[in-house]
Formats: sequence, C-alpha cells, structure tokens
Amino acid sequence: NVITMTSFQYICLARAALNISRNLREVYIRSVLRQNAGWFDTQNSGTIISQLNENIDKIKDGLGDKVGLIVRGMTMFFGGIIASFIIDWRLTLVLLPIGPISAALMSSMARFVDKESAHQMNANEKASAILEESIMNVQTVASCNGQEAMLCRFSQILSKGRKFGTKICAISGLFDGLFFLAMYIFTGLGFLLGAYLYSIGDITEPGYVFAVLGVLLTSSYYLGVLSPYLMAVMHARVAAAFIYRVVDRTSPIDGTSKAGMTIENVKGFIEFKDVCFAYPTRPQKEVLRNLSWSAGPGDVVALVGHSGCGKSTCIALLTRLYENSSGSVTIDGVNVRELNINWLRNAVGVVQQEPKLFTGTIKTNIRLGCPGLTDEEIVEACKTANAHDFIEKLRDGYDTLIGAGGIQLSGGQKQRIAIARTIARNPKILLLDEATSALDAESEFVVQNALNKASVGRTTIVIAHRLSTLRNSNQIIVMDEGKVAEIGSHEQLMKKADGIYASLVNSQAFQGNLEHTSDPNITSETDDGLRSPVTRRESETSLPSTYVTSRIGRGSIIYYDQRKRKSVSIQEQPELSLSEATGKKKKPREGLLQLYANCQGNYGKLSMAVLFSTIRGLELPAFVILMQLAFESFADQRSILRSNVYVCIEFCCLGIACLIFIFLATLYFGWAAECIVDDLKVRAMRTALYRDCSYFDEPSRSQAITVTRISSEIPNIKAALDSRMMQMVNNVVAFLFLLASALFESWRIGLLSLAIFSLLVVAEVIAANKIQSLTNAAVENDLSGQFAVEAVEDVRTIQLLTREEHFASEYQSVLRKAIKSYKRSGPYEAFLFSVTSFFMFFCDIASFGLGIYLLYIEVAGPSEVFMYVFFYHEHHRRCFHFGFILLALRNEYGYEKI
Repeated sequence: NVITMTSFQYICLARAALNISRNLREVYIRSVLRQNAGWFDTQNSGTIISQLNENIDKIKDGLGDKVGLIVRGMTMFFGGIIASFIIDWRLTLVLLPIGPISAALMSSMARFVDKESAHQMNANEKASAILEESIMNVQTVASCNGQEAMLCRFSQILSKGRKFGTKICAISGLFDGLFFLAMYIFTGLGFLLGAYLYSIGDITEPGYVFAVLGVLLTSSYYLGVLSPYLMAVMHARVAAAFIYRVVDRTSPIDGTSKAGMTIENVKGFIEFKDVCFAYPTRPQKEVLRNLSWSAGPGDVVALVGHSGCGKSTCIALLTRLYENSSGSVTIDGVNVRELNINWLRNAVGVVQQEPKLFTGTIKTNIRLGCPGLTDEEIVEACKTANAHDFIEKLRDGYDTLIGAGGIQLSGGQKQRIAIARTIARNPKILLLDEATSALDAESEFVVQNALNKASVGRTTIVIAHRLSTLRNSNQIIVMDEGKVAEIGSHEQLMKKADGIYASLVNSQAFQGNLEHTSDPNITSETDDGLRSPVTRRESETSLPSTYVTSRIGRGSIIYYDQRKRKSVSIQEQPELSLSEATGKKKKPREGLLQLYANCQGNYGKLSMAVLFSTIRGLELPAFVILMQLAFESFADQRSILRSNVYVCIEFCCLGIACLIFIFLATLYFGWAAECIVDDLKVRAMRTALYRDCSYFDEPSRSQAITVTRISSEIPNIKAALDSRMMQMVNNVVAFLFLLASALFESWRIGLLSLAIFSLLVVAEVIAANKIQSLTNAAVENDLSGQFAVEAVEDVRTIQLLTREEHFASEYQSVLRKAIKSYKRSGPYEAFLFSVTSFFMFFCDIASFGLGIYLLYIEVAGPSEVFMYVFFYHEHHRRCFHFGFILLALRNEYGYEKI
C-alpha cells in the first residue's frame, strides 16, 4: 500500500506541477505579447524573462511532491493527536498546546518570509535585467570594453538580493528551532506528568505514557521537518503574485483584439491634425505639440529634424503602438483609434532602423510577413528587395538557417530580408524608420535601391539620417520640438539659406549630385555567404580564439571547447590550454563534488555550517539516551518523580541546544548558498562576456540560451547548499552515530541495520543516476527559454507583424515538447520517493521482530531491547529522508555549460 500510494501520489503531483508551470508559462508569454508599448517602456526585458524563468520555477518547486509531503505531515500530526486521545486523553490534553503553538510559529514565519521574499525577487529581477541586457548585446559591451562595468553593476544588485535571502534563512532557522524547543519542552513535561499519574495510580501501565509520547513525538517530528517544504510554498506564493500581476493586466492597446472597423479599399491618405503626445514614462514633456501634416495617396513624404523632435513618434502613433493624447491621426479620413489594430498593422508596413530576424530559415522569416506566401511569391519579394542574388549564393539558399536574431548575416543582408518580409505583406502604406542608418555607405546604396523599388505605388513615409536620399521625395516635412517648422520639396527648402533643413544639409557637407560608383552586387557584405565561422573553416586555416584565463575564475564549473575563428591580425597570439596544446579534449567535470570545489571564498561559511549541523546531528542520539533514562526511571517507583524532573530538565536543555544550533546551521548554510550561487552567476556572466562573439553562433549556446541557463539553472544549485544540505549533514551524522551505537550495543541489530540500509542506498543511487541522465537530456533539448527570450526582445517587431498568436502558439509547441521530455524521469522519481517511504515501515517491522526474538532467547533484557529498537527506529527514520533530499539534489542541480 505504501509503495503503491506514494508512487501514485508523487506521479500525480509531479505531473500536476509540470502542467501548471507549463500553463503559466504559456499564459504569461501570451499576456506579455499583447501588452502595449507604454507598458514595455516601464519594464525591462530581463525582468520579464526573470519572472518567466525564476518565478515560475519557484511556483513549480512549491507544488508537486512538496504539497504531498506537507499534507502527509499535517495528516500524521493530527492523526497522532487522535491516536493519543484514544490511548490516554488526560496526558494528551496537557500536551495538546503543541498544535496551536506550531500553527502560530508557521503563521509568523510565513508573514516574515513573504515580505523578505518579495524584496529578494525584486532585486533578482533587476539583476536578471542587467544579465540579459549584457549578454544579448555582448558585441556592444565588448566593443566598449564594458565587461567589468556590467559585471560590477550585476554584482552590486545581487548583493542586495543576497541580504534579503540571508534574512529569510535566519527567520527560517529561528522558527524551526523554536518549534523543536517547544516540542522537547512538552516532551519533558509529558514524562513528568505521566510519572505523576502513574505514581497515583491513574495510569496503570507505564507503557501508556511511552505510547502517547511516542505517537505525539513522531507526529510532531514530521511536522517539524516540513520547514523547507513550507518555505518553498511561501516562495511560490510570492512568485505567483508577480506572475499574475502581468497575466491579469488588460492592455489598453491589444493587437489581438477583434474590436474596431476596417477599410475595404485603402487609398493611403494620411493626416495628422493638431496631434499632441507625451510618452507615459515622461508625461510632463510633450514630444508632439499640435502637430499637423498630411500625405496623399502614393506620395513619398520625408520627415526630417534633429534627434528627439518626434519623427519616430509619428510612426508609432500611426501604427497604434501609442495613442495621442489629443488631436487625430487618420487614414483615408478614419481615425486610427476606430480601426481594428490587427487590420491596421497589416495595412501598414514598417521597416525599422535595426532589422529584427528570428531563429529559423530565411524562408520562414519572410513568411512571418504573410503566412500564406508561396515560394514563388517569396522569391519575387526578395528580388524587389535586392536580396535574391545573395540568398541564391548561400549553400542552402532560402532554406539557410540564419541563427538567433540572424546572427550569421551581415547588417545589409538582414535589412534586405526585413524589407522583403515587409514587401511580401503588400502594404498600402510603407513606413521607413531610419532603415539605412546602421549601414556603411556601400551597403546603404544597395538597401536604398531596394527601398526605392518597394516605395513604388505606396504611400511612403521616410525618416532618414542621410538627407541625400530624400531629394526625390514629393514632400519634406521638417520638424522641430514636436511641430512642423518647414515643409516643401528639396529645392524649395534649400532656397531658405537660414532654414533648419538647409543647415542640416550643409552640416552633412551635402554635394549636389553624389554618385555611388560601387557595383551593387559587389559590396563589403560578402554576399556570397554567411558570416558563420563554420563556412570559413571549410577553406581557411584558423587559430583558436584567445582564452581569457585572467578573467575566468579558477576551478570554474563552466566549460566549453574553444570555438575557432578567422585570424584577423598577425599580432594576435592565442593562448593554448594544456588540453588544446596536446590535442586532447578535456571533458567537462560535473557533479556535486565539482560544485563544492568551486566555492572559493565561501569555505569558511560552509565549514561553520557543517560544524553547527554536525552538532545538531547529535540531537537524535541524545534523544534516544534520554528516552532510555525515562524508561529506566519508571522501574523505581520510589524515585520516579525525582528522576523524571531530571529527565524534564534534560529535555528542555536539548530543546535549547536545538534552537541554537538549528538557527546557526540554517543561517550559515543559507548564507553560503546565497553567496555561492551569486558568485557562480557572476563567473558565468564573466565567462560569457569575454567569449569571442563567434562562440554564440552555435545554436546550442546562443545568447538567448546562455541567458536562460544562467538565470534559471544556476539558482537550482541552491538545493545542494541550503537547508536541504543541512538536513543531509544532520542525517548523515545521526545515521553514523546511531549505526555505531547499534553495532556496539548489539551486533545483530547493527548488522540488520547495515544490510537493509545498503539495499536502500543501491536502489537510490541507481534511480538517482537515471533521473540525472534523463533530466540532463531534457535540459539540453529544451529550447523554450531561447524562444521566450527572442520573443520578448523583439516584441515590437512581432506586434507590428501581427504575429502575436503565431509566436504564442510556437512557444506552446516548443514548451510542450520540452515538458514531455521532463516527464520521462517521473516514474524513476516516484520509485525513489516510494522506496524511501516504504523503507521506514519495513525497518520498524524488522527491528521489533528481532527485538522480540532477542528478548525471547534471553540475550537481552527489556531495557536493552527498548534501546536497541529505539536506536534502530530513529536510525531508519533519518534514512527515510535521504531519498527526498537526494531527489532534490540530483534532480534540481543545474549543470552549467557556458
């Protein structure tokens, strides 16, 4: 029954936790994708990803088997009280206050922990924002030599969160210790009262006293060890509040809404009339002030002005990323506020300053513009965008994988694919927002030709930094401080020598007919292939990139073979590691021992934690000795009260010792865990920032995957360092001491204990290794984190393409595939869970059977048998928790490979 029910319990709850976390991730991403631009202005993409990874992981951690353990612990506690009432109601009634006291302690702990958890999560979100910002822009950080500055910011924010995490550990240790203090005080009082009732004849057999106290102690013990599981539930509750804050938010501008009207035949007449607007983050500063201008059907209108004058804001209002505070923006006389947002964004095509491409092939990226495109239509769009020629020269043509964000393409190539994607939608209105500003002169010439071809037959609004490209515009609107300052053609505006437009042209040293003599098919972009180092390695000899040993902590658990790159300077002398110099590849080290080898700077805290936990581990041997003294005190009725007064005092002293050492052990283990995890995060980020940029070209270690691994997997290492490890040390110390005592007192009991425990260890190790291999395989194949980072980073592009539902569905598909892989370890986890549950009951049967046999053959007396059996029972009660802790350590330990 125990094996069947516990297996069923674990599988059901574990699957429920995975399904709930999966549903939360899907709903969260769907909710994020439909939020308005004003909301994103107040958020950071790193914070959003942190909530998706860390907070939902905490919710999953607080559900599942922990809920089952809490329910079972509560059931055992109240069941023990009922059983004690049946045995002797008077003694039970006196000991009953342990229940309300326990409830009060748990309630108080929850109140304090909730507050500190919220502060810690806020700090972690800020740190995750810096992490995501740095790694997603690793090239910019490296070009500015800003690695150390970003690492310093990251470390400072982590230190703030670490203070709150350490407070949580201190609170947990204090209330946990108070619970054991109360339990042992009531135990001592119970023996004293039991001795009194036995001395006056109200209790006829001393066995009733031990039965009542034994049941209450066992049930109270299982309530006391619930602290780590209750902490997980409390963290989950706080994390859920952060998640539902986003999920429940209703966006004022929802691109997925069905509301609004459509225009059947769009002509493309655009008009801004007395438009005023201020960004939500700066409501006191108006960007547009009574702005009025118009563009006729098929016109090419250029918006010109100094930075910050409101040019890009006009495009944002026209696509309803924002809404103007007054005035009107109309298309063919219809206010854009009255139009269906999805229809509006399909009718208006936008080419942004920085092209945003997504992981996949060139063909799938272009189809994002219009899902129903045929291959022929894709080719035609690429020809219009001057992209067909370079695509055809690629090895796989339109089926070429371009990497995360199109990382394997040059800037000009990415921009032309983005133009093709926009053209493929056949928009009636085309908005070009600084579409060539990030390109060199030759690339700009090619892209500008593509834009000129794309503008034919469409109302086109152009924002350009190079004014030479605007000469052919029908109308140039010069903006200044949110208003129209000048308007006219190029020739008309140039006649105003003191005008804004003329001064801008002169400042760029504009010359009348600037001709670009380069052949558009021969550019600096190297149109015959991708930037991928994989392509170059086929024909060139390359050297390993420099390994920045001075920047990476010694003994780091973060390893990867060095990627090769093209040698660009003869002065670059790469440093070869020993394994590279000898031609041998060093296999990355994994496991808990490797983790503990990477705790430099924290060994003092860990040593103190282990010391205090070791002393606390002597609690059970001391408890067994006190139980034997209490048992012997009932043998002499003349001194029974005096003996039990001493027993009561000794139990109180044991409770005080537990309070002190539980508090210190929990505090030091928690403090060490926070410091080590933060240190690993910093070291992982340092390693990533100092990597050669070509390192991230590999899909399995893209920037998005790197961010996900650092932010979501490293925190799971806490399972091997915090209160769970404290329990492991406690149990190991108690186990060894009790086993040695059992062997010393009775070799028969000791050998039986050792034999059964060996079987348990073998079963647990086999199951744990299988769980680890399945979990590692699932983590390696989980691409949901990368997909989420990419979607959040490029959410504006997704919204302008009206592909919110597409990306939400794709994320759901990728996530469900990953969850299916994680579920494969479920049966093995259930086996480990059920075997450890069954083990204690089996051992109790064996110990009582052997004890009765020893008593029967007169090898030992009642007192000795009582101590043997009690030693044996407590010894295996400690073993009972090994499986749960081992499951947490092996299943939650994230192996970092960056």
